[in-house]
Amino acid sequence: YRKRLNPKTAETYRIGESGPEPCARHSRWRKYAFTYNDLQNSQYLRWGNVELGGSFQSMTPHKVEIETVEYLTEVPTGAPTSTRYPTGMPSISGMPSVSLMPTSDYFRSSNGTLLGDFTLSPTAAPSLSSAPSALPPTFAPTYVNILGYGDMEGPQDAVLNSWPSQCSMSIVQNDVNSTSLHPNIHSGQQALSVAGGRCFVMRHVGPSCFKARMSEDLLQGDVVRISLYVKILAQSKQVFQIESGHYHTTKPSRWAIPSDDSHIIARTLVRNADEWTKIEAIHTVGPDWTFNGVALPPKRCNHYQFRFRVADSTASFVMDDVRVEKVTAPPNTLGLLDGGFLSNPDFVENHKYWKYARNSGYITQDDGRNVMVLGRGKLMRQDVLDTAVPDKSYQMSFYAKFTGVASVDVKILLRMRFKNNDLVYGPCTQRVCNLYERPLRTKLRGAGTWHHVVADEFRMFGNYTDWDGSVDFIIFELVPLRLPSGAEFKVAKFEFTEDRTLAPSISLSPSAPPTTLMVKNVGYVVKFAGEFRTVVHKPFQLAQVGDDSAAIFTGEQIPMNRGYQLCEIDEVEGNKLNEFPSRMNFIYQQKCVPIMGGNPTVDVDPRYVNLADLHVLNIPANASIVEINSEQTLGGDLLLLSDIENEVCSTFPNPYDNDYRGADRYNPDAMPSRFQPDKPVFARLPDGSYALYDQRLILHENTLENPKMDGGGESVLRSTIRAARGFVARNQTGQNSGYHIINDKNIALCINEQPNFINMEHCKISYEPNTCQKQDIKDGGLYGTTLIDVQLVITFDDETLLSLYTATLGNSTTALADPRYIYAVTNLRYDSSNTDDIIINLPCGSGNPKSRWIPRTDLTTETCTNTLQEVSVNALKFAIESSNDENSFLRDIVLWNNGDGGCDPLDELEYGMLIMTKEGCWENVHPDHLSVFDFTDYISSHPTANVIESFVDSGVMVYPSNHSMSFFEDIKDDRTLVTRVARFGDKMIVDQLADKLSLNVDAGVLVALADKGTIMLDNAIQRNRGGGMLVCGSPNEVAPDPELDDYFAVKNIDLDCVGCQDNYKNYFAQKQTVLALNMLHAEDQLCQRMAWALYELLYVGTTTMPDNTEGNLYSYDIMTRNCFGTYDQILKEMTYNPKMGEQFNYIDSSSTRFHWDAWYDETKGVGKLVFPDENYAREVMQLFSIGLHELELDGTETRDKFGREIQTYDNVNIMNNARVMTGFTYTVRARRGNTEELFRATKSRFEPFRIDIDKHDFFPKQSIEDGWIGDRYPLCEDLPKHHFLKIGATYRFRAGSSIPTSQYMPASWDAKEDIKRFVLSPDSMLYNSLCNPDAAGNCNFSNIVTLDENLNCLGHECTVDTVIIVQISPGAF
Repeated sequence: YRKRLNPKTAETYRIGESGPEPCARHSRWRKYAFTYNDLQNSQYLRWGNVELGGSFQSMTPHKVEIETVEYLTEVPTGAPTSTRYPTGMPSISGMPSVSLMPTSDYFRSSNGTLLGDFTLSPTAAPSLSSAPSALPPTFAPTYVNILGYGDMEGPQDAVLNSWPSQCSMSIVQNDVNSTSLHPNIHSGQQALSVAGGRCFVMRHVGPSCFKARMSEDLLQGDVVRISLYVKILAQSKQVFQIESGHYHTTKPSRWAIPSDDSHIIARTLVRNADEWTKIEAIHTVGPDWTFNGVALPPKRCNHYQFRFRVADSTASFVMDDVRVEKVTAPPNTLGLLDGGFLSNPDFVENHKYWKYARNSGYITQDDGRNVMVLGRGKLMRQDVLDTAVPDKSYQMSFYAKFTGVASVDVKILLRMRFKNNDLVYGPCTQRVCNLYERPLRTKLRGAGTWHHVVADEFRMFGNYTDWDGSVDFIIFELVPLRLPSGAEFKVAKFEFTEDRTLAPSISLSPSAPPTTLMVKNVGYVVKFAGEFRTVVHKPFQLAQVGDDSAAIFTGEQIPMNRGYQLCEIDEVEGNKLNEFPSRMNFIYQQKCVPIMGGNPTVDVDPRYVNLADLHVLNIPANASIVEINSEQTLGGDLLLLSDIENEVCSTFPNPYDNDYRGADRYNPDAMPSRFQPDKPVFARLPDGSYALYDQRLILHENTLENPKMDGGGESVLRSTIRAARGFVARNQTGQNSGYHIINDKNIALCINEQPNFINMEHCKISYEPNTCQKQDIKDGGLYGTTLIDVQLVITFDDETLLSLYTATLGNSTTALADPRYIYAVTNLRYDSSNTDDIIINLPCGSGNPKSRWIPRTDLTTETCTNTLQEVSVNALKFAIESSNDENSFLRDIVLWNNGDGGCDPLDELEYGMLIMTKEGCWENVHPDHLSVFDFTDYISSHPTANVIESFVDSGVMVYPSNHSMSFFEDIKDDRTLVTRVARFGDKMIVDQLADKLSLNVDAGVLVALADKGTIMLDNAIQRNRGGGMLVCGSPNEVAPDPELDDYFAVKNIDLDCVGCQDNYKNYFAQKQTVLALNMLHAEDQLCQRMAWALYELLYVGTTTMPDNTEGNLYSYDIMTRNCFGTYDQILKEMTYNPKMGEQFNYIDSSSTRFHWDAWYDETKGVGKLVFPDENYAREVMQLFSIGLHELELDGTETRDKFGREIQTYDNVNIMNNARVMTGFTYTVRARRGNTEELFRATKSRFEPFRIDIDKHDFFPKQSIEDGWIGDRYPLCEDLPKHHFLKIGATYRFRAGSSIPTSQYMPASWDAKEDIKRFVLSPDSMLYNSLCNPDAAGNCNFSNIVTLDENLNCLGHECTVDTVIIVQISPGAF
């Protein structure tokens, strides 16, 4: 799987990086223009939800944009030429015209007869005319009602169950003894009564409904007539609304309604209360299933509904005789065949496609035909962005009739909202432009008659697809102005005149496909997301759909100077059409339609595109570039096999920057690269053709035998975000008060796996400077997350101290009372004022004194002397040499005088001594020498403040020699005057420094401070001197082989971010493919069969991570790794497998004691009684080991003397087993990179569980044989004295970390000198066993050391019984 894992990716998030760079070996190139990622970004363009802090939720998806370019000049000088294109071409004076075929507004009824239409002269100027002789008739019904229980007849329960609702409903029944019909029944014996409330009654009409309820399924494209009788009780002039509801799991919200209001079926005025009114509507099934151009058919009966309600009212109503009838003749709903842009222009489909709002009109019937009725304050509007043609001329007409007023002013308005990126040359000088067209403003006179109103000709806003920005909407709006109360304005049938001035790239439905569409010296520049992709030499045509007798499209040429949304794509060049059915589909006229020729070949024709505007790499003839993926792309994918040295390479976009920045709350203001894609890079191949750079997901080898030696640290640092505008501070809600830097977080993650029982023997020690290791979340992971592996750090050196004062001045209206005076202090000394009364720690003082030392490189063995006792010299020398303090300017040590290894009491008052070590000479100095303090508060009380302020130019305060040291000791101890910050040379996280000194009250100050910082790996900020780091791999975590064909992709979709990047479609099939290929073709066939048999027994389902291929294969690999091992080892690995823990619920199962203590109420004297989860405790016996009944050796069931089966376990055994399975939790609870995980996963499922000691049940547990689990193992109290020196004692190498793996210790202890270390003497037998020194004394560490003999103790080894961590040397534990 991983060897063939080279997925295309526009972005990566957590899993890895994008690359390689275009000029690097193994970079990938393609010869087809569009990819599946483009399809994704053409349909959805969205990032994380508000709860995750994403400031943007969605943007207009990218489109394929086409521009017609006429070649008039020679090829630019210096541009590469090809034999296909001559260097000079003659100019042409014009473009050929393409005639527009006249269309008919007729449609056929079910019996084939032509139905009538409005007739309109295309030459009419704006005027009024009398009413037409007839309005469009309604559809003839088929008289087959496919809706069961629509007549409300039958058993009451059956009727009510067929009409679910949150309203209170009842069945109205006729009195059997009465001869008259109940007034609330229209016909028959029953009707449905619905009590008032803002709710609706629904009918499930999706697929596979019971035949009694729906005799036929509704299919996409079906046209149905919905009719019913409704009586609204007590309230007049109510609007009865019919709408559809559609459910699908892939929609942003599963019941989301379409933005075009295609779910609105009818809005009909019911004028009179308590009267039966017949309502009819025509509805086309399918547009209300379509989201972002993709049809999402419902899967179940209740996934598609017709809903009935009184709109915006609490009125009660009665329904009867509801019919749903299929009609065979689809209406002309789009209004596009006559060159228009309005959908449902004649209201045959009732209110459908017209925007629904509280001030919308409603539909009624006039002379048996649907018309829109507008009252006072009402209007009608429709978003025509997807159906309007930019810069096209339109002229429309409609029919109008009004009552209740003598004359009406009416206007038509089109409004475009445009997000403008060009404030100089754009359509306006604002970020958002509101542009208007007003085709009509006129006064109509003569109430009660139909008027034929013809609007002025207008152009659709110009060619806005060429503007720098994006269109949000184009709203068509018709408004009757100042209607008095009670007046009505009716609108019927919009029509459009023929367009006689079409651009040469536009034609509509020619009678046959044109014989040739190629025009000499005319090319079409194709862009995506505003960036050039290719040039095509003839207009795009719609491919024929269906057979010859029922073809939907027959080579229709689509408008070329506009943008289209991709809705289908195959990653194969279109010129391979005969070998492979290459698809490229656009959303056109609200349908996903195929384009002839498929995915175009990348063509950088210098006649139509300026090469100087592009990134182009000329691949030399001696470079090796080969085809790859030939089975899938038929030569469309290329692999570069050598690095290319070219100055132009440094100008190309860096693919490492392409990630999901901005997709979470840690980097909310950064821009994900799918919103602003890199400018593409093209390659001119040796044969003169072109290819497009195709970045891939980079994964690394991190196997048991070859772990990644930097743990992925370089990738983590490379992916850390620092916006071009600099650091950004923001007040973080829910954190400490004040500002925090927000854009200093990594995207790529550490890939270093934690040591465990599977990989421990193979781990290696790494001394690379940027080796990465995960930090436990409960050890202070920033903001409580394991996705952060870096910190913004400030180092207290000369440069930083010099700039701190300037930084705290702020660059805004500062909230600081004063700038900060932060200095390192020198010239501190020992004198009688601080030593006579011992008000300062002395190196050999009583207790456990902490002392400071500086290196004296100017002294030699002869000059580095002292008068101390030998015991003191040895103690100080050993403490200095074994110190883990990594500060290069000074070293702090703690001398543990209360035990073995302290100073001689005679030296208790000594100070300022010199000690010679194997590293050189060290001098004892004042404990605060080079300490960094904030003196800001002290200045206000100092008599000569200007003296203290004078040190701002250096950042280092020289303590006056004429001041006694007791004065400094008093100031230092008064925390209201000075604040201790750090030591010179120390590192500190910027946000922590700002919190400590209250510098975070001003964003400007914090940003200025951040600019002095450096991004560092979290685990590198404080570490033990000289320590390396263990890097550990994972079984089978190989790197992809770039020379193998690509078959697989990772699941990288954000489940909280519908439509974010995804690379593939059928992830479930990937697992099946991998398993099948291994079992069929692997050389170890016996092992594969054994593994499959074991997997059938120890099955881990897809309950968790169902689409994650690698996570599921990782579990399966346990079987293949151990196919010839022991069942005990397999069961152990499966028990420690996170997928098993998730499937059987024992992950984070805690002991009863833990819950009792955690919830203990001291006032009541009780805790919370919670028992461990028993699921796996039962299944591990029933399914995975002993089964339900005892068996004989031949497999037959063992029986007792009465012939009964003998159970192998009971509930007590289950409860005991459940206690065993407590404390299992994710290793360090930290997700790592380089493996497939879901987008927002914060844990890794590729490491075995660890056991949290605190949550584990440590009480004895009974076995199924009525013994005790752990019998024959010694108790801790029974271990021999100095058992850590006895044969069999096992030590695991921790490299530079002093934190144990088997119990919890705070991470802050790791590099803290105040923590007492158990340091081994080089003369110790244990030291020699663990160090295994060579002839020069250098250690050769082994990952696991088991003592094979009993060792003698030495020194303080003889005074302890138990050790947890031992230090062999600085940075080696």
